Amino acid sequence: MKKLHFLYQMRLDLSQMVQDHHFLIRCIPMEDDNQKIEQFACQITPADTIDQVQDGFGNLGYAGAVRAPHDHLQIQAEGTVQVSGVFRRESLHPMYRFQSAYTVPGDGIRRFLKETEEELGRLPGDRSGLQFMMNRLSGRFVYVPGVTGVKTRAEEALTGGEGVCQDYAHIFISLCRLAGVPARYVAGMMTGEGQTHAWAEVWMDGGWYGFDPTNNRMVDETYIKLTHGRDFADGAVDKGCFLGFASQTQQIFVKVEETA
Repeated sequence: MKKLHFLYQMRLDLSQMVQDHHFLIRCIPMEDDNQKIEQFACQITPADTIDQVQDGFGNLGYAGAVRAPHDHLQIQAEGTVQVSGVFRRESLHPMYRFQSAYTVPGDGIRRFLKETEEELGRLPGDRSGLQFMMNRLSGRFVYVPGVTGVKTRAEEALTGGEGVCQDYAHIFISLCRLAGVPARYVAGMMTGEGQTHAWAEVWMDGGWYGFDPTNNRMVDETYIKLTHGRDFADGAVDKGCFLGFASQTQQIFVKVEETA
């Protein structure tokens, strides 16, 4: 078991005043047998209303609104979480067997899976096989920020050969589902400084194992889980809409460290 202290900061700057701004921030760590919140506090400014909400996937967050004209939104969440174990014993919802909007495979993903099967000598349907496939992906896809966006699909990202953690997760999930293995998208944080992170959870042996294809490693007790869903559309940490014609600049800072 590890005790992790985290800081999540997000600032959204707007090029001109906007109003009727509605937002959803899902920065509350999920709680289950593997993860327990010891301490948590969150500040959101400006905000006229803030309500804690839970969606159909079990993701917790804050839904709020800023009705008066404003040119920024700032969130800071801080807390301590106990993380124990790397296997989440949990039933399977059938939706995770099927491809979703971000993971629909094209020729590139189908070819990648076929080549993986040929090299491995079988479909990657167990833990060792999926680790083999993750290693292949790590060797053929390069982490490069700025070349993909939040709307980039798995097939498009793989064709380009470059992307970020969201793309790694979508490609890996698409490959898993194509191989007949249920998989879901996870957003959260890991030890160190940077931004929020994305990885995949794969269902086998009656529960979920975490795979981090961006770092080519299994998820362990140094990760904090915030959300899960079929893909990014379900698991995004923050989203919103407003009335106005402003452009947006978003800055995110995350720090996670082990504490006594």
